[in-house]
Amino acid sequence: MEVVSQPDSSTERRRDEKRDSIHTAAIDQFTERGIAGTSMARIAEAANMSRPALYQYFRDKDDIFASAFVALFEEHVDAALAALEHDVTTAEQLEGMLQRFDGDLWQRMAASPHSDEIMSAKNDEVNLAVAKVIARLESGLAAYLEDFADAEKQRAWVDILRLSPKGFKSDQPSVALYRQRLATLAQSVAADIDSS
Repeated sequence: MEVVSQPDSSTERRRDEKRDSIHTAAIDQFTERGIAGTSMARIAEAANMSRPALYQYFRDKDDIFASAFVALFEEHVDAALAALEHDVTTAEQLEGMLQRFDGDLWQRMAASPHSDEIMSAKNDEVNLAVAKVIARLESGLAAYLEDFADAEKQRAWVDILRLSPKGFKSDQPSVALYRQRLATLAQSVAADIDSS
């Protein structure tokens, strides 16, 4: 019987760190240059690695884009859920959650002249992966709200907190105005929670 060796945890950790570094470099390149203007060579250079080394981690630019985009959403969901655990008022917790997810993502996209290209480039695989990440955010938000009301009221609050930010972007507001809208939403829902 042949024994297959498993990579040790330090090897896996280094691989994950390298993938994270590539994700960061790729997101920076995609937001600066757009998808069409970004090449594997540019991503490799930005990640301080050779192009052949980059292919050890990703098949092609589309693979990097998909992985980096999902990782970006994961990072913002982690920060948003962490904000719900801060020892502050309900309004501040909700605003922190909204700002870390919606506000920070909007700020990053609004700063890019290629945001429309980036947002429209998602494919079915990316859309499914992002939907799972968003479902994790909604599940964490629902768990946070469990102590405040019954299931029907919780679902209503989750819907308002998750769907309203999409509408807040319809007129392409400045980052400051968008963040103010998120703050107002958090204060409004917190007032409803506190009165329950």
